[in-house]
Amino acid sequence: MRTRKQLMMASCLVVLELLLASCAPPVAPTPTARPPAPAAKPAGSSPAEPGALTPSPKPAAEQARYGGTLVAANKIAPNHFDMHQETSIGMQLPLSPAYNLLVQNDPLDETKIIGDLAKNWDISPDGLVYTFRLNEGVKFHDDNPLRAEDVKFNLDRIVFPPQRMLSPRKEVFGAVDKIEAVDPLTLKITLKNPQPSFLQLVAMPFNYVYSPAVVRNKGDMKRDVVGSGPFKFFEYVDRISFRVKKNADYFVKGRPYLDGITFYVILDEMVRIAALRTKQVHVLPLSSEITPAQATELKRSDPSLIMHERVNPGLTSLVPNAQVKPWGDVRVRQAVNLAIDREAAGKVIRGGYLPGYGYTMPTGQWVLPEKELMAMPGFRKPKDQDLVESKRLLTEAGYPEGFKFTLLSATQIIHKETGQVLKDQLGKIGIVVDIRVEDTTVAKQIEFEGRFEALSKGDASAVDDPDILLGEYFLTGSPKNWGRWSNPKFDELYREQSKTLDTRKRLELVWDMQRLLHRESPRAIVVWSRRYGVFWPQVKDWLPGKSLYSNHRFQDVWLTK
Repeated sequence: MRTRKQLMMASCLVVLELLLASCAPPVAPTPTARPPAPAAKPAGSSPAEPGALTPSPKPAAEQARYGGTLVAANKIAPNHFDMHQETSIGMQLPLSPAYNLLVQNDPLDETKIIGDLAKNWDISPDGLVYTFRLNEGVKFHDDNPLRAEDVKFNLDRIVFPPQRMLSPRKEVFGAVDKIEAVDPLTLKITLKNPQPSFLQLVAMPFNYVYSPAVVRNKGDMKRDVVGSGPFKFFEYVDRISFRVKKNADYFVKGRPYLDGITFYVILDEMVRIAALRTKQVHVLPLSSEITPAQATELKRSDPSLIMHERVNPGLTSLVPNAQVKPWGDVRVRQAVNLAIDREAAGKVIRGGYLPGYGYTMPTGQWVLPEKELMAMPGFRKPKDQDLVESKRLLTEAGYPEGFKFTLLSATQIIHKETGQVLKDQLGKIGIVVDIRVEDTTVAKQIEFEGRFEALSKGDASAVDDPDILLGEYFLTGSPKNWGRWSNPKFDELYREQSKTLDTRKRLELVWDMQRLLHRESPRAIVVWSRRYGVFWPQVKDWLPGKSLYSNHRFQDVWLTK
């Protein structure tokens, strides 16, 4: 096996070759119609509905074949390997093939939830008790058999984390009362109150089931990868590659088809595109941040490429720290929110992201009615009225000439573009933006510790549900409430909507939450994501999911050659 130094030298040569190869000029993108809002009801809205057992049937296709190594690009190096304590796609993408969840979204129809480690489940008529029956014969990669107490151990770690362990999803599981292993293959979860999104929360693709033996021995999973998934961890070369190999003892008969998967860490977007174009990688996942112009050029240069556009629950925002001056003053936050021209920002940032109109996904089912939304301060056209109001608010707050602040930004190009947009637009009301760029790992640590004035922050949710989209980012005490904003009325509305089973009543509560957010402006959403998943036709039975984090296990994927 080559040494790390040899691998790094080889990687540098590949990067040079790819940069030289990626020389085709871009062409103007073809306008793309926005997809219609999904009509599906929220998961779990019928509490007595039994659990689905199998995925949706696949369409007729070629005969699957065994063998081959799939190669994908990963834009960020993992910080560590303990996803229970993290949110990064840089970890979630390469780790997913090694793990299972209790339940999962159907890869072919993400509006459905199907079993994974659970073969079936029942929900009590009052919606409070979920009883899961596990598949038999499941083994962890360390050869320990999987039992209900192991799943309990992992869910406890997420929902009731040990002292001094950060669990980013703890608050959204606030309805959980207790988790019990009834017998070796039966798990029971009891809620304090019904929660229509509960199954969807459990199915989030971060809730890996680790081998408890490793966690107990090591204290965490930051340096180990031991699950029960279709692939086993093989090798990680820091900032270069992450490799997994086939799990011959996988409990799903006949899976996986692939011999292994290699995820290359490719930080530069043009090198990622060149790697695909020269067929050194098979897949650029949604996280690759291809722009509309780049997508158009890739398709023009080789029409055989398969490409899927996704408007997903991902947003880029200016996040002020409400615990430091001047951001604790709602008038300052409102002024900044008013000054941002989302339409202009959407044209600049990644060459065609959606304007940041609203606090829920603009193509989703929870968004405010369009007429009301577009009349909100900050969204009105033309911008003259908003700018006059913005300057008035700054004067009232004691900043008639504006002020200066430091904007923390990670190194990704989207944050460079966002920072420049904010610098230009806020300059119109006298606010001077000093951009501080840090390596992504460093920036994340600063974010979690709250040591910043304001952030250029990209956030992506696994699903379009208010418990996640609104709860994770704005609920008091949530680790992903980066700005430490707190509002008791918002928390009250959140708790009420979270337990409301009637979809229409829940929607009205969610609208009230958004109206409050528009008044308080705890963050200024600049753009919503438009992303592309691109792959060569030799990759079969895989589609990019509806979110940045979906469909990364590659359990059923195969290669034609």
